[in-house]
Amino acid sequence: MSAPRRAALAYSGGLDTSVSARWLREEAGWDVIAVLVDVGQEIDLESVRARADAAEAELVVVDAAEEYATRFCWPALQANALYEGQYPLVSSLARPLIAEQVVAVARQAGASALAHGCTGKGNDQVRFETSFAALAPELEVLAPVREHAMSREEAVARAAEWNIPITAEAKVYSVDENVWGRTIECGPLEDPWQEPPADAFAWTADPLTAPDRPEEIVVAFEGGLPVSVDGTPLGPVELIRRVGAVAGRHGFGRVDMVENRLVGIKSRELYEVPAALALIAAHRDLESMTLEREVAHEKAGLERRWAELAYYGQWHGPLHASMRAFMASTQSSVAGEVRLRFHKGSCRVTGRRSDLALYDLSLATYDAGGDRFDHRHAEGFVRLWSLPLRTWAARNANAADGTGTTTPPAASEDEASPPEAVPPAVGATPAASPQVSSAAGQPPATMGDGGLRPLWSGRFGQGPSSGTLAFTSSLAFDRRLAPYDVRATAAHAEALREAGLLSGDETEAVLGALEEVGAEIAAGTFAWTDQDEDVHSAIERALIERLGSTGARIHAARSRNDLVATDLRLWRVDAASGRARAAADLAESLAERAEEHPDAILPGYTHVQRAQPVLLAHHLLAHAFPLARDADRLLRAAAGAATSPLGAGALAGSTLELAPEVTARRLGMAGAFENSIDAVSDRDFALELLSAGTILAVHLSRLAEDLVLWSSQEFGFARPADADATGSSMMPQKRNPDVAELVRGKAGRVLGDLVALATAMKGLPLAYDRDLQEDKEPLFDAHDTLAGALAALAAMVRGLTFDTERMRAAAGDGFLLATDLAERLVSAGMPFRDAHHLTGRIVAELEGDGRTFADVDAAEWAGWSELFGPDVAAILTPEASVRRRTTPGGTSPESVVAQLVTLRERLGALRERAGGAGSYTGPLP
Repeated sequence: MSAPRRAALAYSGGLDTSVSARWLREEAGWDVIAVLVDVGQEIDLESVRARADAAEAELVVVDAAEEYATRFCWPALQANALYEGQYPLVSSLARPLIAEQVVAVARQAGASALAHGCTGKGNDQVRFETSFAALAPELEVLAPVREHAMSREEAVARAAEWNIPITAEAKVYSVDENVWGRTIECGPLEDPWQEPPADAFAWTADPLTAPDRPEEIVVAFEGGLPVSVDGTPLGPVELIRRVGAVAGRHGFGRVDMVENRLVGIKSRELYEVPAALALIAAHRDLESMTLEREVAHEKAGLERRWAELAYYGQWHGPLHASMRAFMASTQSSVAGEVRLRFHKGSCRVTGRRSDLALYDLSLATYDAGGDRFDHRHAEGFVRLWSLPLRTWAARNANAADGTGTTTPPAASEDEASPPEAVPPAVGATPAASPQVSSAAGQPPATMGDGGLRPLWSGRFGQGPSSGTLAFTSSLAFDRRLAPYDVRATAAHAEALREAGLLSGDETEAVLGALEEVGAEIAAGTFAWTDQDEDVHSAIERALIERLGSTGARIHAARSRNDLVATDLRLWRVDAASGRARAAADLAESLAERAEEHPDAILPGYTHVQRAQPVLLAHHLLAHAFPLARDADRLLRAAAGAATSPLGAGALAGSTLELAPEVTARRLGMAGAFENSIDAVSDRDFALELLSAGTILAVHLSRLAEDLVLWSSQEFGFARPADADATGSSMMPQKRNPDVAELVRGKAGRVLGDLVALATAMKGLPLAYDRDLQEDKEPLFDAHDTLAGALAALAAMVRGLTFDTERMRAAAGDGFLLATDLAERLVSAGMPFRDAHHLTGRIVAELEGDGRTFADVDAAEWAGWSELFGPDVAAILTPEASVRRRTTPGGTSPESVVAQLVTLRERLGALRERAGGAGSYTGPLP
């Protein structure tokens, strides 16, 4: 009698593989070993065993979750692997490992065949069989579902016939999951127009019903791999699940895409990948800090190919093995921490830091004080870099004028050369300028220097000179408004459609082009030109280049006067909200340090003279509460900016029928302007933001001043961390609190920004004047200055080491308890003026004798006044002094605890307001 034929089946425990197992036995006479590989999916082992029994298959379960995370998910993370830029390779990562385990079981059991339950349309058939070919080419491969074209309906019917229990979900969807993600297909998802039903999701909340309050986590990386979350070391599987739980709770991690399958068809796929997408975002961001530029660029180019090969089932092939080795070789420096914020379906990187970062503030900064980049070296670099283009431009210019020579322009540094020509677009006639047809079919006139004329040029015989254009251009600083200009332009396009000035098709074309422009701006690939006057003309130029006359229609009923005010208001809402969050974060850091030192005592000061003992926590909270007020002020400034000027035109509105209130709602603003002249000339919102920022800068400066004093040898109360201190170029012993000193100095800079704008505004007649172009640089400068100061000071606060013993010694020295002594007399019935006078005489006499309160015995106290009582010495300690100051807001431990509760409640409310204050959800420029 011949031995039974045995086949090892890659078994998921679901519908297709259960039916395949029974079919192999019933129809082909195979003994089936169902190999279920645990790669982190949820397994109901009792139900799986029941299905395997009904399929008459021997069940073998292999625990490979940690191996899967370590050998497959982590390399995918290091490669930032996303198939077609969206799919984090859930099934395609697991199949090579499952195939390995199936082959191992087959060899151990003496099986002569390997099997899978994949269809002929799917990718997994390729992945399994390619892996089988690489690992066990001698074994036969069986694919019953594919070979017999078994439909899903037939599989369900077979399961019913064989009494194989299947889940309700499996009757509708085909689901595959592992620790890296979850894939869902079939059923209603096969209609790409239909929104995914709510029951298709299991790991992620609906973003619309996700928590209103954002949540942040900090992921630490070593060697390009995550090792901890919020400071807690975690193994790979636990870490993935921890990140996935937070991300999924906030509705992040849903991917709905039509992808190109390997077999050549397009398929609508739904994925839930909260941890994978969040960790890839964090890892990619950390790489931007730590990878050398050329390595980063080359790696980015190979990441797409890495993901494709994995998707195509080539994991066990030589090319993919080589690419994994390359990716791993780039990761030694990818170490540090990344802070992620999850909110309503979004995940944003809000901070990153690394001891191995190639980011160097002294090279990147534009602040004169800290900049060590030698700008003089740039000229030679730029001239050499642009030499091929200048040579090419000269050749084309000479060909056009008939000289035929190709001599490049002179490169002498002494020669004043005109601005270089902008090369024509690919496919354009050599030496021709880009042209856009006008309504009359004629190309627009060019400027004197060869570029396109501005929109307003019809009034002039020739365009502005290059000098005038350079002086009046604001593009160098207002391009940070680009995302807001795209939004405002999109809202205006909708308004033009409603007014009948754009057709539906034209509007859709404009919105599509704006989406492209917005994506290019976000990616840093948008083509700015020297001939763009400002960000508004740059974006309008891009629309005209893409859409021709349709793009030229967008400026109807709109002026740069109302557009720039709209953009700036939108920016200010987000900028103020961002600074409010940062101020609240600094206040929280102070509160955390206060909680760490509940009993520490130091002298409180007036006139920089020791005054009375206070708790360190009390003093720190005295800096935290003003920061909470700052956050509130900034949020009120944000709310005050939420009025849309769009539709006011140049100053008088428009004869075209627009609906400014509707446009305002589209922009997420509270309402539209009430007076069109006021709308284009008002900059109160900018002054309010600068005023709030100046008050914040003053508070930062006062905190910084305390830190400077405390870190001096004369005080010695605190010591900054090494990362927050600097040395001297001459004196080796120095340890300078430069961060605090710079914060203190930058307060004057922010005040100067306020004065600059207020001075520019004070004499302006209504309505718009070009002086208003000067509103942006002070705003942007103050915003950036405060951003740097808040971040630097928060880091310094977190890194401080307090010398509580020295603080206590200073609080117990001298006559800091004189007020306590006077108040003892008052409590015994003496008028305060008399008590003050007597205590002053005691201090003067003791000071003359070289003594302190501690040197006075009970008899001497009684000699001064019987009202002191026999226990007067008990109140004359710093600890007793702070304990007895129980008035609300005072320095007693109970009062300080109450202040912490109040502060935390206030900060929580502020963060909720800040989270909803902004209308733009992308990163702040």
